[in-house]
Amino acid sequence: MEISETQLNHFRKYGFFFLPNPFGEEGMRQIDRIAQDNEKAWETTDWPKGMNRLACQFLMLGEPILRFVEQPQFVEAARRLLDCEKVHVGACGMGDASKVISEDGRAQRQVEWHADGGPEVHQVAFRTALDRHDPSNAPLRVLPGTHLRPREEVREELMQVELATGQHDTPPKHLFARHPREVEVILDPRWTLVWTPSCWHATGVKTAAGPRRAFGWNYYPSGGRARDIAAIKHVFAGQWETWSDERKRLWALVD
Repeated sequence: MEISETQLNHFRKYGFFFLPNPFGEEGMRQIDRIAQDNEKAWETTDWPKGMNRLACQFLMLGEPILRFVEQPQFVEAARRLLDCEKVHVGACGMGDASKVISEDGRAQRQVEWHADGGPEVHQVAFRTALDRHDPSNAPLRVLPGTHLRPREEVREELMQVELATGQHDTPPKHLFARHPREVEVILDPRWTLVWTPSCWHATGVKTAAGPRRAFGWNYYPSGGRARDIAAIKHVFAGQWETWSDERKRLWALVD
């Protein structure tokens, strides 16, 4: 996996680019098989309050996913994209986000416009779909370049686009309207999206039957976010303590 200068510049200016799926057919089959084997246990586990359940589902893939994430090609790519010497995994997740959204009672299974950080949050995420995210399967929608803009400015812009639909009597809490400059990402398992979730993003509406699964993880520079430490310690209880110092550092368990 080699990142060109053109891809690097596209990431820094627009916030994303694509790579051919680096896991290969056998790797994807292995991930899919383990995920399906674990699904019932994950759904029926009473996870501690406040713990990220999608991170737990990702981590339940076990040693195979740890080895994937720790590959030097991924770590070196993250260092280059973030222009720093050291990186760590500060967030991860796997699952069908549309299922989680539908649990809160919304009429539509759709994620509203939001950003996981602003210009001050430097991060790069690798996202791969297990099922094709086509227009009927809640594709990711990205607003290019917004990782460089103040959050308040972008939200107001999205609010005005939303109000222009004529659907609201008062300013809504959640914003879904299409922006004229958004990119709808039809994520096929043949490709991996490399992006920064500091870019504003949403999803389309899921109308298709069947799953909409994806998995991914985020690298941060030293001192950056370390959201899923509790999930790592919980899923790998009795194991993580014996990990090498190098592995512990990469998963943000030690400085």
